[in-house]
Amino acid sequence: MLGGDALIVGLTGKTCAGKDAFAAMLPQDRFAVIDVDRLGHEALEANHEALEAAFGPSIFASDGSVDRKVLGPMVFADPARLETLNAITHPWMREEALRLAAEAEGRGLVPVINAALLESMGFVEHCSLIILVTAPLEVRMRRAAERDGISSEEFMKRARAQKDIGLSLFSSGRRVITVINDSTEDSLSRQVENCCGIIG
Repeated sequence: MLGGDALIVGLTGKTCAGKDAFAAMLPQDRFAVIDVDRLGHEALEANHEALEAAFGPSIFASDGSVDRKVLGPMVFADPARLETLNAITHPWMREEALRLAAEAEGRGLVPVINAALLESMGFVEHCSLIILVTAPLEVRMRRAAERDGISSEEFMKRARAQKDIGLSLFSSGRRVITVINDSTEDSLSRQVENCCGIIG
């Protein structure tokens, strides 16, 4: 059982591994999930000027919002552009996520920072426990096609951009629980229950 006054759980995994499905199964009366991907959407809207300077006006839709269907392929196909985007959005996202975590702790809930880029965004040092959700590449590719209509070529671009996810977790000094999400919802649910028991 884990305890302590400042328990923060990190939840991570590569695209379509199922970390969001894991998060959705956590009891809401015990855990507050902080969806860093959602914060990424907010970060785009909060940094229009810097984004236009970096990527040009073509990334904006007619209503002035960032068109993620334009920006996404642009950055996932070019590591340098992805690095530029991250430099603009990640500091804002990190600050907001940690603020929300402190807010959750104040309500007596365990904050769960749900972030694919948990390591590179600097969250690991704030976490007492890390949950790494995994699934085989072919399973993740099938999910991407079924859920988002993403082609295998586009999926592989995203997968290559995420190749480092999870690599440094096991040498971070934090406890890491690996969840294998390659079969049924019932299997995932049992693993969620097991993790809840470990957290206490």
